[in-house]
Amino acid sequence: MELSVNIVILCLLIVFSAIFSGMETALMAVSRVKINSLVEQKKKGALALQRIKNKTHKLIITILIGNNLINISAAALATVTFSQLFGSNGVGMATGIMTFMILVFGEIAPKTFASQNAVKVSLKVARPLEILMKILSPLVWFFEKITGFVTKLSGGKKKEEISEEDLKSFLSMGRKEGVLDKDEAEMMHNILEFKDTKVVDVMTYEDEIEMIDGNKTIQDVLEFIVKSPFSRYPIYLNERDNVIGIVDVDDVLRALHEKKTRRKIKTIAKDVLFVPESKEVDELLSELDKRNEKIALVVNEYGDVIGFVSIEDILEEIVGDVFDKSRRRSAYLTKINERLFRTKAKIPLEELNKILETNLESETSNTLGGFIQEKLGKIPNKGDKIKYKKFIFEVEKASRKGIEFVKIIKG
Repeated sequence: MELSVNIVILCLLIVFSAIFSGMETALMAVSRVKINSLVEQKKKGALALQRIKNKTHKLIITILIGNNLINISAAALATVTFSQLFGSNGVGMATGIMTFMILVFGEIAPKTFASQNAVKVSLKVARPLEILMKILSPLVWFFEKITGFVTKLSGGKKKEEISEEDLKSFLSMGRKEGVLDKDEAEMMHNILEFKDTKVVDVMTYEDEIEMIDGNKTIQDVLEFIVKSPFSRYPIYLNERDNVIGIVDVDDVLRALHEKKTRRKIKTIAKDVLFVPESKEVDELLSELDKRNEKIALVVNEYGDVIGFVSIEDILEEIVGDVFDKSRRRSAYLTKINERLFRTKAKIPLEELNKILETNLESETSNTLGGFIQEKLGKIPNKGDKIKYKKFIFEVEKASRKGIEFVKIIKG
């Protein structure tokens, strides 16, 4: 009778050893991001899981105390039982058998199962484990003080700061577990990368900037500004590197309203911020905000203007591809109205096809400029047009190098 009781108790102890081992694996595998998601979904046991996970040190100590007490008890009971049955040989037999039983059924099997079912196991055990943590709190407190003292003596830190790499890992985990969608994860990743981004990485290059000669009158440039998709224009004197300021479309409209269009446009130019290409984007954003400005010109080490950067460029660096292609602003194309578009000739045909919902194809080029040149069969000049399906493509600006800007009219 006593032997039967001992065997039943041994089996129960191995079961409890398995439970504690599985709990440890499952609880360590479930991320805080996932737990927060479970709480939001109001899953049973999620709040208890969140509470115990917030006390990770106490949680680990509780599990280790429970598991070790059970394993020691099982080993002691097995030794006594086998000694009664087999005498002095029973000790060795008990050690071998219990090592195998605890290793296979108390460690490997439950930990494998728990790692594959971490969320389910964690939700089931959270509430009972929270109660056990309260029951064992005096012991937990005692061991917590000892481990804290030992850690301090060994020069360890109680709590390490979360590094940037940790945050990136959390984002990746949140994405895989469905807590964050692709766009949210990408935006947060961009924010982490933001502090290392230089102005030169986000600026619009000088050859893509529409500049205005400051000696021209407002009347002279009115037609140009009306046709152009931009809202701000750097003003230069004599040569493009000699930028003296910037003009906003609102300033031009104000001059038009006040009938001052015969004035030279340089007279309404505002001061502009010049920044080195090596300046970090987060510093520039702060500086633009303090000065209440929306744009800065970028210069190289020799003081030559090599590009400009706007608040929109900076924010786009953070937002990235959050919006789908049908909604986000193209880096090449500007929509004037429902039927009229203006685009750089180097826009990829693939991107243009998605925006216009068409299927332009070229055997020799992957850009709109190459497509137009192929259809014309010559080097295009300003004003040249081609009709393709329901679209008219008109060369708006060209140079010896090729087409620069194209006007697209939807029929």
